[in-house]
Amino acid sequence: MAKPKKNANNEGTIYQRKDGRWEGSAYVLTTDGTYKRRSVYGKTWDEAHEKLTKLKADSLNGMPVATSKMTVSEYLGYWLLWLLNVAKGKVRRTTYVNYESLVRNYVTPAFGRKRLVRLTARDIRAFLVKTAATCQCCAQGKDKGRPEHKRRCCALGRCCNKLPSDRTVRFLLVLLRAALQHAVREDELPRNVARNVELGMGTKREIEPLTVREGRQLLAAARDNRLWAAYELAVRIGLRRGELLGLRWVDVDLHEGVLTVRQALQRVGGELLIVAPKTQRSARRVALPQECVTALRAQRAQQIADRKAAGNNWKGTGHGLVFTTKNGTPIEPRNLNRSFEVLCVRADVRRVRFHDLRHTCASLLHEQGADARMIMEVLGHSSIRVTMDIYTFVRLDSQRSAFDRVGDALRDDGTGPDDGGGTAGDPVAV
Repeated sequence: MAKPKKNANNEGTIYQRKDGRWEGSAYVLTTDGTYKRRSVYGKTWDEAHEKLTKLKADSLNGMPVATSKMTVSEYLGYWLLWLLNVAKGKVRRTTYVNYESLVRNYVTPAFGRKRLVRLTARDIRAFLVKTAATCQCCAQGKDKGRPEHKRRCCALGRCCNKLPSDRTVRFLLVLLRAALQHAVREDELPRNVARNVELGMGTKREIEPLTVREGRQLLAAARDNRLWAAYELAVRIGLRRGELLGLRWVDVDLHEGVLTVRQALQRVGGELLIVAPKTQRSARRVALPQECVTALRAQRAQQIADRKAAGNNWKGTGHGLVFTTKNGTPIEPRNLNRSFEVLCVRADVRRVRFHDLRHTCASLLHEQGADARMIMEVLGHSSIRVTMDIYTFVRLDSQRSAFDRVGDALRDDGTGPDDGGGTAGDPVAV
């Protein structure tokens, strides 16, 4: 039975074009608040009908539809709205907040008025190069927004040369690729021009985790710290900052010595929120070393004492968090960073980021012979490549030790290990 070429009134129309494709069109809500005719395309009638049905459903739900006449700024606003309302199950709240900030502070000022259909790979490449070399304190007027007595650079004519990190520039490209790919899926663009943009290797931040000696000094200095257990968990099993601060007692089994990561605490959009772990693999069960069990028991005793001392001022009811303030409220993530900086000075170790304790855990496990798969499971990485490329730092002394063992194997003085039948003077196959 042949498919009808025209639907009922208010349903829109579907017809076959001369090029063989099927086109469906209907009046739908657009980003400027008016209703305009919008078309979708498919290789078959069913495909065009499916797309048209979704288009009308979004319009009825108040979701405006992008139009080809939109500027880059208008389209990115539409895309962010789509992320918030339609793709919220796939996009973490923190990711959305980061995207919104990058669009507002970087992309819109650069080419917000440029028509989306006229955006080219050359435009994007020039934007990224310029951004990487531009002081963002000057570009965004950050210093001017501070109280007059706190202004110290751009507002006073002294540029602080606050350049964005290589990671920020690369993330801008990731954002543009994702946004333009959505435009391609919605037939707004014929191709994703951001995919044609490649960046150089850039500068990779050098990370040198704490050594065994430094780790020992740090944990020894932390024993009389309120957050001793947090440092033990960070160094020994590599928990992230948010995972530590979002850890609940119901997720800790001190009898069996097992910890389960189910949530994290993060500051998102100006408020502290309990969020899901970073990835699906981040939700994990980890065996607790005995030192962590001891520290957690001390933490529980300390929290009980805090609760008694606070009395009616205790505000931890309902949270069940392991790490709280003296009044039972969640700990501000930046306060943990400040506490860690003070601890590094006290322990007389190099000042590293709190996140570098996670690198320390991975590297120590690697140096003690743990295989990459086990390290990946402990840290909750999404792939083993992340574990090997980023978190398993090989120290120079470990390299020298390995080279010494190779030297012993290659030594031709009668003291090297037997190679299974070769004689002195035989060439060595490399």
